[in-house]
Amino acid sequence: MNDQLPSSIMELVPEGLTPRPGSRQESKSSEMRETILEATLDCLADHGYAHTTNSLVCEQAGISRGAMLHHYRTRQDLIVATIEYAFYKHLSNFSHLVANLGEVDRMNRNSALAIDWHLCLTREYKAYQELQIASRTNAELRKVFQPRARHHDLVWKEELLKVFPEWRQDMRKLELSRRFVRSLLDGMSLNREQWKDPAIEWILLGFLANLMKRVRTDDLAFPEEEELEGFKQAAMTLLPKRTRRTSSRKPRQ
Repeated sequence: MNDQLPSSIMELVPEGLTPRPGSRQESKSSEMRETILEATLDCLADHGYAHTTNSLVCEQAGISRGAMLHHYRTRQDLIVATIEYAFYKHLSNFSHLVANLGEVDRMNRNSALAIDWHLCLTREYKAYQELQIASRTNAELRKVFQPRARHHDLVWKEELLKVFPEWRQDMRKLELSRRFVRSLLDGMSLNREQWKDPAIEWILLGFLANLMKRVRTDDLAFPEEEELEGFKQAAMTLLPKRTRRTSSRKPRQ
């Protein structure tokens, strides 16, 4: 683990991956845990959550089931560590790459968006998305994923403020902008296999970079809530009312 990273990112490192200096046993244990987590990322990205079993992870990692259970006693223990590890890798890579940007790339070209998009295509982000999607219908996974995802969102915001301090002048603008960017990049990554059109991806990224520059320089603004009342009222009259889904089963006698 890189101890040169900000403390907020280092706090995301799963338990057992930061051995004490000079402790050979802890170093060996840390290496084994990282091997297991890397294998889990591979399995989630390639096979999905439902098919990522302990046996499959052991096979991918090239270890025995006993070695797996020594470090992660249950599948839930493994998944919790993987959630943290996947996000840690995503954010630490983003932090490193953005830190190397020159001022022209950082401010004028908004090159961080291209970096973010590149990282959306990594296996750790695919694994994280797989866990997020699976948590919608799996109550046990949702219980462990959602609190961590909310915490990760706060850490992500904190890191953005460190690398783009100019956004501190308008926190509402930052909040809306980052959610807009996240929605577009996530949508693009989830639909990439269906669209199969890299040229359009770059068009959308370029458009997004220009859009965010205009937002940052106040050439374009998000609407205020009171400005949306007319739009919301008109939309509500057009949208069908949601009806409660009823069961077709006959009541028991």
